[in-house]
Amino acid sequence: MTKSIAKILVPAFVALVFHAASAAEAPLRFADATMFSTDAVALSINIEARPPKEYPHVMYRAPFTFEQAVKAWAAARFNLSGNSVNTLRVTLKEGDITEKLLPKTGGIKGWFTKDQAAEYDARLAVEVAVIDPNGKSVASAEGKSWQTQTVTEGATEDDKRKVWADMIKATFDNMDAELLPRMRSTMSGYLH
Repeated sequence: MTKSIAKILVPAFVALVFHAASAAEAPLRFADATMFSTDAVALSINIEARPPKEYPHVMYRAPFTFEQAVKAWAAARFNLSGNSVNTLRVTLKEGDITEKLLPKTGGIKGWFTKDQAAEYDARLAVEVAVIDPNGKSVASAEGKSWQTQTVTEGATEDDKRKVWADMIKATFDNMDAELLPRMRSTMSGYLH
């Protein structure tokens, strides 16, 4: 009987682990799906600053980081044409989420009040540049975005992780809205 249970449980466990891994590695979906054919032979992702793994920084506890998101964003946004010897460089200049604990209502009123317990501040700054073979930037554009969000008392770690994931996606969508017109203007000779 033990062998028959194992025959049922092991495949079910493997399927569950595979499904969980696939969900964790699922690509981010951004609001604007415009893809640019880019006159470049290579894509370079630069990370200027990695946030610390200490309070009040909470990025390391999110289901994915701004670093992972910028790689997914660049892959979804740019298709390299190979029509030049240039490199397309995407630089994550800033990408972090910080936490600020909020005051709680005291006294008897506090027993009956569900306060906002924490405020999260997400900040994102990205630069896209076309770099010639000599290392010189021949065209570039920058975009920035930030967002704040609060959570109520009693929010679980899973609740917070969902909030952080939503904030990362929202900051990319907002940054996109600012960056795309700038890229079309300043990088039009390299993006099609």
